[in-house]
Order: sequence, then structure tokens, then C-alpha cells
Amino acid sequence: MKRPNSRVASPRPPHPHAFVQDPRKRLDSNAREPREKTRHERRTRPESETARARREMRAAIGARKTAERNEIRRFTAHVRRRRQAALAIVASVTGLAAFVAVGTFSPVMALRTVTVDGTQRVDPVIIVEGLSPQLGTPLPLIDANVIRDVIARQPLVKSFAIEAKPPHELVIHISEREPVGYLNDKSGFTLVDPAGVTIEKTRERTLPLPVIDVKDASPTARGFPSAMAVLRALPDPVRSQVDRVSASTTDDVTLFLNPTGSRVIWGGPENSALKARVLSALIANYPLGSVTTYDVSAPTSAVVS
Repeated sequence: MKRPNSRVASPRPPHPHAFVQDPRKRLDSNAREPREKTRHERRTRPESETARARREMRAAIGARKTAERNEIRRFTAHVRRRRQAALAIVASVTGLAAFVAVGTFSPVMALRTVTVDGTQRVDPVIIVEGLSPQLGTPLPLIDANVIRDVIARQPLVKSFAIEAKPPHELVIHISEREPVGYLNDKSGFTLVDPAGVTIEKTRERTLPLPVIDVKDASPTARGFPSAMAVLRALPDPVRSQVDRVSASTTDDVTLFLNPTGSRVIWGGPENSALKARVLSALIANYPLGSVTTYDVSAPTSAVVS
């Protein structure tokens, strides 16, 4: 009987590239390798008491600093407002000074045109030519005395006003004297205004205005103011009919009407408005030429003859 082969097969040497697992690292088939926690898991893990205390301390410090800043702003608000107001005033003054300097000392606002309006009898060309030396001068530096001297040479000018129209125009508004009548003497006729200022002298009457018959044909005569007051009180339709006013004293004003030469006994200048209304009514009821005299010296008992 053959004996069984009792040789034990010797193990083969491992292949040089074979992977041999360390038995110490061999894990159970049901076990898994632990993994690193995610950011979310790390963020949501419970805070420690120390971390929570630090966070609360930082929040308290931030709140305190915010409150301090708010208090500082509240207590310094008036200072900031004063500072802002001061800066605004300084800026305004600086801007105004710059504007004045530019307008005063630069040719930006130099005078180039002189305009005269309101004239009828005054020749505006004479005034413009008289102010020609002022051309090129900045408007704020125009000499008002020069303008006054030029206009003073025009006796027909009663008053004037100056208006600057930047950047280059100067307007002079003229108010002329109103002629009301003539003074007649040997040299001719002198046209005057209500104040007795001479407007012009001519050999003949060039305007349909009455002759003012006063002593020495002088505006300083006693009867001249009364004659002027009566003429100015008359309504236009009646004044246009007056050919001559005689006033030797202050209380004996007499009017002579065109074309018939009818006479109006006026008396003194008092109650002139009432006398003017009564005279207009008399002329309406007794047309010129139908009577020779209208006596309104006592307006409540006027008579005609």
C-alpha cells in the first residue's frame, strides 16, 4: 500500500510587483475611513463659552463706539453748522468780489453805447456827443458828475435818470420841461415853463401858447405865480382858447380868449378848480362871441355880460 505523499508544498515567493496589505491596517469590511468635516458642519458646531464671550464683547465695543460717535455728532452739530455758514459767507463774498473786480477793472463791461430817450425838443445827439469821452470806461466807473454837467447845458431838461444795461449800454431817461407860455418884451418872446425857467427865445411865437402879461415881463413878478396857477387849472379845451393872461398882482388874473377876445375875470388863484368848472359851463351855455365877459371871480354867483 502506497503511503500518502506527505510533502507540504512550499509557498511561492511573492511577485515583485504584488501589493501586500499590512494586516495592521486591515479594517473590518463594514468599517469606513473617517472623513474631514465640511465648512458648514464646522460653522454650525456649538460655540464654546470663551468664543461666545469674545463675540459678545466685540459687539458691545462696537455699539459703544457707535453711540460715542452719535453723541459727538449731536454735540458738535452747531459747530458744523457755524462752520458751513462761515464757509458759505466766505464763498459768497469771494464770488462777489471777483465779479466786482471783473466788472470794474476789466473791459468786459466797458461802455460802448449811450442811448437817450424821452426827448422831444432836446437834441439827443448833443448829449451823446458830450458823453463820448466816457466810452470805453467800465460801467461801474462812469462819472455821474460828467453826465450831470453835459445835461445841465440843456435848459429844456427838467430832470434825468441814468440806467446801466450791462454789458455795454448806458441809457439816459430825460424828462423835458413843459412850456406853458411866453413872456413878451422888446427883444422878442421868451418861452417859459411853470417855474419861469427859460426854454428858448424867439422873435415870434412859434407855439400856440398864451402870452403871460406881467410886470417887466419877468418870471419874478408878483403876478407870475398866480397866472401859472390859473393856466394849469384850466381844462385843455379852455386852455387852448387862451390868447393872453394878465396879472399885475396876485388877485387880478384876467384871461383873454381867442378868437373873439372875450374876457374872463378870474380874480385870485384860490378855488381855481371850481372856477374852471363854472367857466366851462358858462362857455357851453354862452358860446364864445355871444358875450364879452365871463366873471367867475365869485364862482358861486358867476355872471356874464
